[in-house]
Amino acid sequence: MLRGRLRECDRLLPRPGTTPLNPPAIAWEEFCDPDRPWLSGCVEEWQRRGGFRHRRAGIVLVAFRFGWLACCATVPEHHLGAPVPSLSGLRVVVNDEGRLTTLRPTGRAPGGADQWWRQLREAFEPLTEALHALGGPRPDSHEYWGNPVGLIGPVLWRLQQAGIPGDAPATARELRAATSRPELLDIDERLRPWARRRTCCQYWRGTGGYCDECVLWNSASRLSG
Repeated sequence: MLRGRLRECDRLLPRPGTTPLNPPAIAWEEFCDPDRPWLSGCVEEWQRRGGFRHRRAGIVLVAFRFGWLACCATVPEHHLGAPVPSLSGLRVVVNDEGRLTTLRPTGRAPGGADQWWRQLREAFEPLTEALHALGGPRPDSHEYWGNPVGLIGPVLWRLQQAGIPGDAPATARELRAATSRPELLDIDERLRPWARRRTCCQYWRGTGGYCDECVLWNSASRLSG
């Protein structure tokens, strides 16, 4: 039954087992090296796709993309009580356009919300440092960290809407507490969706529109758009 539920999560989300093995994967530390072509290529790919004038948008969206893929790869397992994939020794796939498309975790991580956050944080920190080296905000900026924290909610919202069992808001609160950055994710079950990110991914500045859980959900610019 657990295996079947995880397969349903694979159908709902961009998860490690849902994409072909080719092209070959790159070691995460190589991807995060600002002197190598992959990270800067991902920034430029976002800039082209969104038509952004400000380079910060592409930089922040790389952090958004990794946060989304990392939460999709690990949060469902934690929610369902399955072994969580390890992000230590991570490898990633970048497509021909330069887009970060897939994570390839290796092995299993220790259980528990604190251990889940520790491994995600340790994978995310080198990315924030490299993005800063490319001209982005400081490594501790909420513009980066609002992504892996804030995207806990949308992953669990999707699982709940698809009928995956378990108390999704409770799991979101547990994981949010483990991050020590609770201000980056609002959870209010009176709202639909009940999770709201507290930082902006920048995609609305181009042609991407607004995410359902966007921090700008009630802003004047969104309501008049």
